Amino acid sequence: MTVSALKSIFTGVGGTLVLAVFCSTFMPMDKLFFILPLLIAFNGAMSGYRLVEVLKNKIFSIPVFSFVLGVGGGAATFAIINFTGSMVQDVFSLNMYDLLIYMAVSGITSYLGAKLAVRYFNL
Repeated sequence: MTVSALKSIFTGVGGTLVLAVFCSTFMPMDKLFFILPLLIAFNGAMSGYRLVEVLKNKIFSIPVFSFVLGVGGGAATFAIINFTGSMVQDVFSLNMYDLLIYMAVSGITSYLGAKLAVRYFNL
């Protein structure tokens, strides 16, 4: 179960990073950080859906597990974006409010993605 959960987290984080790198080619970094929660929301929902799709009946409490998975994905995205952003620019810094926003957005949308998958698979 943990390997599937980790794959779901890395799918969401990887998707966010790929979209962020793609968008950074045609927009400045300050605009990118403004729309980053939208990218995190989309990939959080995708990771919640993927989690339920893979594990189906093996999860005891789908809403709690998907929310915690989403919060972890948001925190991992924050850490990677903050690290890579500090390597690229000298005056770059995300603060704790950004971390809370990323975790909340990813957790809520992961829960909603899992809820959609439960409804789709009739679990």
